[in-house]
Amino acid sequence: MRINKKFYQLHLGSYLLIVMNLSLILMFQLFGAVKDQLDVPDFLSDEQLEPLKKYEMALKNNEEKHIGYMSKLNDKYAGALGVAKERMVKIGAVRAINALEAEIIRIKANDTRRSEDIEAAPDYVKKMRSQYDQFVIRVNNLKRSRDGEALYATDRILAELQLKLTKSDQLEKALKLRQYREEFKRPPEPREPSQDNKPDDRKEEADPPEDPEPINVPFDEPEPEPEPEPEPEPQSFSRGEYGFNGDLVRPMTSEEMDKYESQLGSPPERSARGYPVMIASIQRKEVTEITLGKIKRWGLVRPQMWKGKPYWTATVTYPTTSLFGTFDTEGMAIISGNRVLEWRYTGSGEEIP
Repeated sequence: MRINKKFYQLHLGSYLLIVMNLSLILMFQLFGAVKDQLDVPDFLSDEQLEPLKKYEMALKNNEEKHIGYMSKLNDKYAGALGVAKERMVKIGAVRAINALEAEIIRIKANDTRRSEDIEAAPDYVKKMRSQYDQFVIRVNNLKRSRDGEALYATDRILAELQLKLTKSDQLEKALKLRQYREEFKRPPEPREPSQDNKPDDRKEEADPPEDPEPINVPFDEPEPEPEPEPEPEPQSFSRGEYGFNGDLVRPMTSEEMDKYESQLGSPPERSARGYPVMIASIQRKEVTEITLGKIKRWGLVRPQMWKGKPYWTATVTYPTTSLFGTFDTEGMAIISGNRVLEWRYTGSGEEIP
């Protein structure tokens, strides 16, 4: 009876969370639509508005791909949790059953936040959760990066139009377009940290001694290395949000573009095969996880800041395989002159092996 009550509470909580998230999404969409209607300069022709329409289509496509990746990831994880739960039912581990049941309900409700409940699960499930967290971060970063790439490409077109207006002495229109560009590129205000994950004061029933970790765990996982530092909890993100901090690569502001334009020099050239500077780095095995045959997509070259200095960066998208299946991962090359200084996972900033 106690398990059923908890099950009901979690279902109700998940339902309310979904309703709240849908309301927030609708609010942001309506805000974005109103913002576009109000702020787009009225002197732009249909042809000049085409890049903005393509940008909205790119965001929609990115969102659809992201939903597909997350659905696949959650299905794999929930399936593995279900196998673990069946094992706990066989041995009557009530506390572990409750923890796994709560985790399954959250994942099926697309709630990716880590909960205190997982601490009552077997050790191998906690390791699996850590790998899940890593992939949530990676999948979120891929969407964030693709949205940022579409934003940058659109802004470059608007910048060229602004320059033409300035050269033709249409200064008032150029100023309005510059103001719109600044608003167009501005990330939304950061959200307040969620208070939904506060631990509760439920008393748990005592478990029988937990059985040893099974030999055939419900996924193919190699023997782990010494326990790493805890992974950062996946953070929610919204359109236009970059979340870059510290020495992570981040977009340049308009002021920085003006300041460092001469220092940056010409952007790396791209051939039919990709960017020669990046190809050379891969061939020299400066990065081993990325091979030329695995690259599915070459991204745009962008001027960005890293550790307080300007660099050109470019991305590649390639598949990586894990216990949760195969997912696209995006790596970024930080370029100085004719060399790649470092390869980093886009968004997280971790070095790519």
